[in-house]
Amino acid sequence: MKTVKLNSKNVTSKLMLFVCVAIMATGFNACKKVPPIITGDYNAGEIPGLGNTEGELTGTPFRLPEGIELTGNITGVDYSQRHKYNYWDLGDYVPARSFINKRGEVEKEQPPIQRTGEDVVINYFGSGEGYVDLLFPLRNVTSTPITITFPAATIMRSKAGDCQNAVLIKQVKVIIPANSDYLLCVVFYCGNLSKSSAYSDDIYELGVVSDAKPLLDLCERVKNKKINIEEFSPTSMADYETYSSQTYRLQSIVWEITDYSGLDDYDIEYINSLPNSQ
Repeated sequence: MKTVKLNSKNVTSKLMLFVCVAIMATGFNACKKVPPIITGDYNAGEIPGLGNTEGELTGTPFRLPEGIELTGNITGVDYSQRHKYNYWDLGDYVPARSFINKRGEVEKEQPPIQRTGEDVVINYFGSGEGYVDLLFPLRNVTSTPITITFPAATIMRSKAGDCQNAVLIKQVKVIIPANSDYLLCVVFYCGNLSKSSAYSDDIYELGVVSDAKPLLDLCERVKNKKINIEEFSPTSMADYETYSSQTYRLQSIVWEITDYSGLDDYDIEYINSLPNSQ
């Protein structure tokens, strides 16, 4: 029998080389198997931070333009003072408004009998049924007017997390005069059916411009529709009734995306039937 002598140094070197090649091959194959991360590719009812889906809101962070400052917290509206905080100027008629209380129950608030003449100057923009109307106390610290753009799909985040996140479905542009304070109320839709409406002691944070495809699809469908409150006359009862009817239906449509399985043909038919912006 022929005896073969092994050089331990050579064996060790070859073994190390084999192990390294195997590790590299395994790592290469593992990398090939990892799919790319596609943000925003969510199904309706499964968007992080909306509906009952856990997780952080995703998208591009929303920021105020340079020269515009918040002089206080972003909060909900104090509807015990509805004679002050109300877009519609319909004489003695001040519409009641439904809201979702802290127990998740829908209630209807009884409005004051008449206005007091002590109205605060509030500038209203956006579209929503009244569950998440947010006050932005702003200041333009520059000597020129500045335009704030709230893109469609902007979401404001409830700081405590126990209130509805606020969803904007159509772009809003607001011009803040030079060297001035400006109290802005942006009207949003509710993005979490099971959570509470925004009250005056509820604080909100600047959120994101969402990248969720089902929400972006809705925004695209309504971008040329007359749905924002600033497109309606505050002194017209007919406009008030039209706006109220629209926002009731559109809130249900938003919930189809945030809490349920998405738009159906009936929803799309309704959206298509809305009048176009002038």
